[in-house]
Amino acid sequence: MKLKKIISGGLVLVLSISVISFAPEYMAVYADTKPDISAQGAAVYNADTGEFLYEKNGDKQFYPASITKIMTGLLTVEQANLDDTITFSRSATTNLESGSTSLGVVAGDTMSVRDALYGMMLASANEVSNGLAEHVGGSVAGFANMMNNRAKELGATHTNFVNPNGLNNQNHVTTAKDMALIAAAAFRNPTFRAVAGASSYSFPATKSKPTPKLIKMHHKMVTGEISYAGVIGGKTGYTKSAGNTLVTAAERNGVRLIVVVLKCNGTHYTDTRKLLDYGFSIASKDTGRAVAKKQEAAPVKKQEVAVTKKQEAAPKTETAQNVEMVDSAMVETGPKEIRTSSMKAQNYGPGMEPDIGWKENNGDWAYVKSDNSSARAEVLTINGKKYWFDSDGNMARGWRQDTSGSWYFMEEDTGTMNASAWLKYNGLWYYFGSDGKMLTNTTTPDGYVLNGDGVWVS
Repeated sequence: MKLKKIISGGLVLVLSISVISFAPEYMAVYADTKPDISAQGAAVYNADTGEFLYEKNGDKQFYPASITKIMTGLLTVEQANLDDTITFSRSATTNLESGSTSLGVVAGDTMSVRDALYGMMLASANEVSNGLAEHVGGSVAGFANMMNNRAKELGATHTNFVNPNGLNNQNHVTTAKDMALIAAAAFRNPTFRAVAGASSYSFPATKSKPTPKLIKMHHKMVTGEISYAGVIGGKTGYTKSAGNTLVTAAERNGVRLIVVVLKCNGTHYTDTRKLLDYGFSIASKDTGRAVAKKQEAAPVKKQEVAVTKKQEAAPKTETAQNVEMVDSAMVETGPKEIRTSSMKAQNYGPGMEPDIGWKENNGDWAYVKSDNSSARAEVLTINGKKYWFDSDGNMARGWRQDTSGSWYFMEEDTGTMNASAWLKYNGLWYYFGSDGKMLTNTTTPDGYVLNGDGVWVS
């Protein structure tokens, strides 16, 4: 089907779901032309559409320095329990370069994974990175293998990690585009996002420092020392070989951008500001065009999209639709933050009987059915709403396609399947039937004609 081409082609396209938006608040300050930057490598990535808006030597390998810790943090939140205790080994606390950033953790010190994660992401402590690597991967070498495998899964094919902290090694390299893909995945995880967006944290006492210490985020756009509206998190890096490196995530008017700059000589914040301005300018112009088109002629009245409150379902309300599924050929948009306050979820572990209902699963959502099995590769109806679960048991969001070629759309915030409703995506209108399938080559119940790609013909 041509739907893939419609969604991925042309200018950068911005997701908009059946709700009228106003002109972007920040449009007046955005740049209109490609910026002149000093960084030797750079990329601007739209995490919602999966498109690169800008690159400079995007596939050239550079030393990343401490932005490496984004991958270390991502694997930690995916693989470890934040309440587990780390006991730091001698190798973790001594295999460091002279003068490298440290929080004074020594062999025998203990702390929670959560404390260590904040210590690594905010204060960039290298021995803490080693401790997390040993805890998650068994050894630094074992963890490096995990890092490289995860990078490949994310499409970061020009990256090779040999340690969890980014200290100098000629074989420890990445690219601006690869690092953007890694960071986009990390910022889709709400736990990582909370850590990487924190301005400060009370780091626990250690043997060498007997009182807790207030640590401060090194990224100056996160703390507000350098003001840029919309920044939600990031990570700094520096070694003599790498120069200044910086990863920044920012969100405005529903658009999330990832900016990566590599091999800078003190210009990393200036370059990042220019790239953010440029990226938001492109995204905002597209949003403005989509809004104008919708206001000219919309097939349905404006409706607010209600957030479904997920609740544990009684067994009798749970039905499954067993279908063969394939992952969407389209790039999935980065999921927005799930409103966890409106979801009922319980964690469980070894030796504990799983309860029926919603479970948080490393930043995603899973569902345990009435027979105590997890929903996998199926569409499940829960309290009257349909949810798609992938082969890993995680609730799906965005576009999905089954093996018959039919397309479906799961709401980004709630995961509910769009059914008997219109969807506006990248300025085009689609209609989904009562079974959730996108309609094509037909007329909708309210009298609008759809072409072979499912698009409303105005």
